[in-house]
Order: sequence, then structure tokens, then C-alpha cells
Amino acid sequence: MRIAILEDDPDQQDLIAAALSNVSATLTPFTTAHDLFRAMQNKSFELLVLDWRLPEVDGFEVLEALRNEYQWPGAVLFITADDAEDNVVRALEAGADDFLHKPLRVTELRARIEALGRRLGYVDKDGTTLLECGLLQLDLAAGYIRLNGETVELTDREYRLAALFLQNPGQLFTRSYLLERIWGVSGALNTRTVDTHISGLRRKLKLDGQHNYRLKSVYQQGYRLEANHL
Repeated sequence: MRIAILEDDPDQQDLIAAALSNVSATLTPFTTAHDLFRAMQNKSFELLVLDWRLPEVDGFEVLEALRNEYQWPGAVLFITADDAEDNVVRALEAGADDFLHKPLRVTELRARIEALGRRLGYVDKDGTTLLECGLLQLDLAAGYIRLNGETVELTDREYRLAALFLQNPGQLFTRSYLLERIWGVSGALNTRTVDTHISGLRRKLKLDGQHNYRLKSVYQQGYRLEANHL
């Protein structure tokens, strides 16, 4: 899992990094919103630890920009020294997934991050972070997939879609479920985007049966990852 940290206080950055030292994740710290937005043009993050009080803009403005302008689907853990209930409500309504007050408690911060990771599907149900499926290797902690030892370049949604199938071989997923789980939109939406992404995954991950696994279309039902011997 790739985690961005937007916090202008170096001591707080160090505290957060120390708290997450035992979490299987890649951490990237930022001190300004400008640096974060610029990095997001080239990098993909699954989770953001966001401080409320920043030198240029406040955390609420950053959060609203991420959700509305950038359409960023990742999880946000909002952190503030202000414990007013109105601010908690405002952060959650703006798109935060969880909320913590300062001073931060290391064990609680780690637990909240791990819980968000499980919710996003970046940690397997039994805590395993490295899964193998034929020639494919899924690293849930680092957020990458390798084919025959080579890292495959995937978009964030391609990765999340692939991780879902690789964690649940043999399970059928409907288009409606995938739209809601991966894209965060209504399952009733009339779109071919799921089919397009599935076709892309078949090509990129060689899930056409040649390496013993096939990402199969089930007529009028959805998709399922199958081993050739099933």
C-alpha cells in the first residue's frame, strides 16, 4: 500500500513514520499541498494522512480538491489538534474516511491505517500481504503485481480490480458490484468501462489461459478468475 503524508511539521512527520514503521507500506511525505498535487500527476497513492493546519491552504481545501477536482478515490485519514465536533462532521462530509485528534497515539494511528488498508483490499483477510497465482505475484503491501518476476504497469483501478480477482479465485463478481466497489459509482450505470478494464487486464496479466489462469466472462452475470483445471 502506498501512503502519502501531508504534514508540514517535521516532528509530526517523524512520529507518523515511526508509527507506521511496522506497517507494510511505502511512505511518501509532503510538506505542502502543491507538492502533493504535483506528485499525484505521476504517482498513485492508496491512502493519504492529511493534517488540517497547513501553511498554504487548510486540510479541508485539500480534501475537497482531491475529491472534486482530481476525482481521487483513495482513503483519507484526517488529523487535527481541534476536537470540535463540527470539524469532525465537516471532514467526514468532505470525503474523509477516518479522523484522529492530536496528540497522536502511535498504536491507535497504526490500527486506523491497517483498518483502512483492509477496507481498501490491500491486506488479505488472514493478514497475508504476498499472494501468488501461477506466474503472478500480488504484493498487497507495496501495491504492485509481477508477472514472471517483472512488475506490470497498472493504473490504480486496474491494480484494485486485479487484486480483487487474485484474492478471490473462482468467485463471480457482477458488473454492478465492480462498479460500486472499484469505481464508487452506482451499479445501475450503463457503461462499458468494466468490460474495457477486464480486457486490459487479460492482456497485461496474460489471464487468457496461457499461464493456467483465465479471467472469464460469464454471460449476463459478470466475471470470474478461473484456473484451467477448474
